[in-house]
Amino acid sequence: MRGSLKVFTWLGIPVFLHWTFGLIFLYILWHAQSEGLGIAETIWLTVLFMSLFLCVLLHEYGHAIAARRYGVKTRDIVLMPIGGVARLERMPEKPFHEFVVAIAGPAVNVVIAVILFVVISFTVEAGSFGEMLFSAVQTRNIGQEIATESGYLMSPTVHFFIYLAFTNLMLVIFNMIPAFPMDGGRVFRALLSMWLGRPKATRIAAWLGQVIALILVGAGLWSSDVMLSILGIFVIYAARAENDNVQTEDLLSRYKARDVLRPHFTRLRSNDWMLTAIETLRHGLERHFLVFDVNDRLVGILEEEDIVRAMRKPDVTSEISQYTQNVQLVQLDDSLVKVQNLIRQQGIGIIGVADESGKLLGVIDKAGMMYFVRMEEGK
Repeated sequence: MRGSLKVFTWLGIPVFLHWTFGLIFLYILWHAQSEGLGIAETIWLTVLFMSLFLCVLLHEYGHAIAARRYGVKTRDIVLMPIGGVARLERMPEKPFHEFVVAIAGPAVNVVIAVILFVVISFTVEAGSFGEMLFSAVQTRNIGQEIATESGYLMSPTVHFFIYLAFTNLMLVIFNMIPAFPMDGGRVFRALLSMWLGRPKATRIAAWLGQVIALILVGAGLWSSDVMLSILGIFVIYAARAENDNVQTEDLLSRYKARDVLRPHFTRLRSNDWMLTAIETLRHGLERHFLVFDVNDRLVGILEEEDIVRAMRKPDVTSEISQYTQNVQLVQLDDSLVKVQNLIRQQGIGIIGVADESGKLLGVIDKAGMMYFVRMEEGK
């Protein structure tokens, strides 16, 4: 993902830190200075934040593992100051499956909180557990030994785990707000889909999500909580984008590849120079091309980005085969949803359309799909 740093891969899923993640450390330093915290307290706060984001990461893995159970892959997980995002290739279409995937993340936080509370309970005397939890939440003396009203001394380590447990519970409560596309909004959409169908349920969930997001923005501005306002704005744009995607997918599900097929297209030869491709791009309307060998067999595609890359080097004498990528083929009766997923998720600029015997009949490209959607939505 652009603007992100890959840190590791676990369970086959790469994990990235978005460049804005560094703002967390600036916030910690600002908070420590404004509150007059010492070095020990600042380290305590830093470790708490990093542990919290570890819980956020496990939350996202909860979504990813649940999605994998239903055959949905996760491209990556990205951690940002406002939380994490598990970028699934798609959401499961069956409402119950989406419900399970959406609820799996908060369920992980519940399990973490329960484990932490159980561990903490073994460190205190019988009957003082509730008092200790109350004292830990009320105190502002982070990273220090705390004395409860009964005289029990709570270590910074115990205080740390109590904070982390309560924060996980707060994550659950916050994530379950029905502000689509947050987890609670997805649960709400999944439940509505069981009765109303996915497109209509998405419209309702997206509308409610944007209303709640506006409230979050207002609350953030009122309380000078910048992160809350940013989160609200993020939810507004994400809800609109998701709703647009679902409505477009519903539209495309009514059509087949044959409905967008373009039978006439420019053929490039794998042994031609890149100069040929550059000139074809400059003087034509097509941006992506199928590539054939000398025996007229389809061997790949050449995309606009690769032609521009050769142009900038400049590299005009290399054979087109040096820049060719793998080609994807669909059949005449394949749904346009499948075609759109290939174009959007895999970033493919052009796709070949073949009949049942494998004979190439034409192509579908990005521009053709976009034009088709605009025309159908305008009817």
